[in-house]
Amino acid sequence: MSLNQILEISESVGINDQRFVGQVLSRNQRITTSEILTVVPFQFTLHPMAYLLYSQNRALLNSLRIPDKALTQYLNFSSTGWESYVRYQGGMTEAQAAACQWQTSSANKTLVLGSLPSIDSSAYIVRAGDFVQVGLYSYIVTADVQRGVNSTVSVPVHRNLLTTVLTPINAVIGQYGTTVAMGGCNRLNVG
Repeated sequence: MSLNQILEISESVGINDQRFVGQVLSRNQRITTSEILTVVPFQFTLHPMAYLLYSQNRALLNSLRIPDKALTQYLNFSSTGWESYVRYQGGMTEAQAAACQWQTSSANKTLVLGSLPSIDSSAYIVRAGDFVQVGLYSYIVTADVQRGVNSTVSVPVHRNLLTTVLTPINAVIGQYGTTVAMGGCNRLNVG
């Protein structure tokens, strides 16, 4: 909860969503590059307002020390006034987006979205830059995806899927849908 309190009073927020990539230079001067899959793909820089004095906010700042880097923490952008970071850009309503489901055929950097609404085939289901959530993990859409005429659409994302989708999972798209990690809060969590 304390990270969300800091986010509420932040003057600026920075998000680094670059993948964790390593390079090795061999003896014959050949460079090998590989991506390391990680469940912590986002690095946030929060700049709280200057009045956040330690002497007046010891309990809040101390609560950040307990989870530190070892425990999972969540930021809820929609409830803290920073919804513009995760606002959905596609053409579905809140009810239509919440009714969609991620399918078991999702793998690698392609998420498969089913239970699509009956909207115009040229309407956008998601747009590049939209945040989506599958289970506990968030992903960023890398290309615009139109509804089309099929029963599912393929959604390209910025990193590999970190969990296997064993049964269809209710979709969280932008600020729409119910997240798993925040106990049913109707907002996207980036963590």
